[in-house]
Amino acid sequence: MTRATLLALLAFPALACTGEKDLPAADGGDGTDGADASDGADGTDGTDGADASDGTDGTDGDDGEDLVNHLEACTDLDLPIREFDAAGPEAMRRWQPAGDFTVPLRDGTEWTLSENWSGCDNYLFIPHYLTVSDADRSSFWFGGIRDLLRRSPENVHYFFVVDSADSAEGEEFGAAMQAEIDDELSGMRESDAAWWFDRLHVVDGTTAGLDGLVGDAFAASGLALTGFGIDRSQRIRGLGYFSAVGAYDASLDWPWEWRLSQVAGEAEFFNFEAERDQRMAEFEVVEIPIFGGDVIEEYEDGPMVLPDAETMAGFDTLEIEVLMECPDKDGHEIGNCGAWDYLAHLFLWDEASERWLEMGRFITTYHRESHWVLDATHALAWLQDGGERTIRYSWAPSWNVQPTGVTLKLRLSNQGKGVAPREAIELFTGGAFNSSYNDRDPVTVPIPADAAKVELRAIITGHGSDATTSCAEFCRHSHAFSVGSSTYEQGYSTAGTSTGCEQQIDEGTVPNQAGTWWFGRGGWCPGKEVPAFIADVTGDVVPGEDATFTYRATLNGDDPPDQDGNIVLSSWAVVYR
Repeated sequence: MTRATLLALLAFPALACTGEKDLPAADGGDGTDGADASDGADGTDGTDGADASDGTDGTDGDDGEDLVNHLEACTDLDLPIREFDAAGPEAMRRWQPAGDFTVPLRDGTEWTLSENWSGCDNYLFIPHYLTVSDADRSSFWFGGIRDLLRRSPENVHYFFVVDSADSAEGEEFGAAMQAEIDDELSGMRESDAAWWFDRLHVVDGTTAGLDGLVGDAFAASGLALTGFGIDRSQRIRGLGYFSAVGAYDASLDWPWEWRLSQVAGEAEFFNFEAERDQRMAEFEVVEIPIFGGDVIEEYEDGPMVLPDAETMAGFDTLEIEVLMECPDKDGHEIGNCGAWDYLAHLFLWDEASERWLEMGRFITTYHRESHWVLDATHALAWLQDGGERTIRYSWAPSWNVQPTGVTLKLRLSNQGKGVAPREAIELFTGGAFNSSYNDRDPVTVPIPADAAKVELRAIITGHGSDATTSCAEFCRHSHAFSVGSSTYEQGYSTAGTSTGCEQQIDEGTVPNQAGTWWFGRGGWCPGKEVPAFIADVTGDVVPGEDATFTYRATLNGDDPPDQDGNIVLSSWAVVYR
């Protein structure tokens, strides 16, 4: 994709990234996407941005207030320190090691990564030509520094880069941006100004005069069309679309303007990934590779070769790790990765019942890459015998396949829990969320006499969006599971809000997707794994006796009315020994 093509997409992003949809009301109470929930998460577009009136993160503040709780080093930030790696990229593309680089700054100095490496920072490079909207073609750089810093984690450096061959353009934009930064810093508390002075960099000149990594990245065919990043693992990363849900303008073809503050979400997400990587390294893991990155379109069946039964008995934890990459690794993510937020599942074929059993669930992104790690420990109960099994990974409907490079593996570990799943008894499934949804019988489960722990585990997502309630994607449905005299309830309080999923970047929502990724949904977010609802019900059952499980789903405390979408539900009573 050329820069000219990108600019055309930015002018009409609604045509490039989404289909025509009815727009839900501010509270998520209206709108429909006409999608069959069984085919995907649905890709509904539209909101009025009621939750963020200033078009950034909805916060305000007086000049000079403390924008960050200022700390001075990685140790003070309580962040692990990674050693600098001089190895550079084999190719200028995402996920490659960044190596070192040097850029000239407008103050006459040079900034070199290795000399300034802290071991816990993120680095984001933002080009000047990204515009506010199709109607306002001014650079989105300007007027947003305060809101950018307000939203930013502390461990980030921002580099403002004029991507041009025109030296006059470089001087114009560079001088204007430096002046805006200086003005903003002059209004801050001294400690904050000192902190951000070292982290806001205007690169001198233009990309045409840059040697090394930064110049090469912007010269690459699509890597840095909306900028690029270097994460805390020193990997090159792409950036997305910077539409802000609060910057809504119905007169625009794509009715959300771009805001500089949205860039902060990339750094927030890199922090989530770094913290996840740290947790993943805490235990010794046996990895079971399944797919190795080949581009596949709709679903793929494959063999899963496990250790023998004796080895499997030593594991108490199972995780699924999935990397979803755009098919063209040299192209920009937007217009390259799959366009829609579809349901993705990892299934295990059970020969005894001749059914697919759900090991894990995910939601694909709008046009961006994703990397998921999901706890699927319940599935250990189905894998005790080890050996070769058949799995299916599916992520798109047959009528709209999304070619994707898929790397998938299982992670088996012993985390010292003392017990592991030995049985997973199916409880309830979902269906059409309507007035007969709760017409279901209790389920009786015989609890083995040697059960050490019993757990309720449910994977729940709501889909479809009718014109009255926006159910079951945008409505606040609740799910109550009862065991004996105890009830355990899973609700979705942010469903229907304009920033419910944006607020979950630190939990794994991929930021800055090219679609309405910000909106709160009923049990899921675009670009995020679907964590199971888990309740320890050991105290509610008696080993050696039957336990009775019941389930009821409600909308605002009552049975749902008709035509309220669909609930996709898998649930089990998991017995540990």
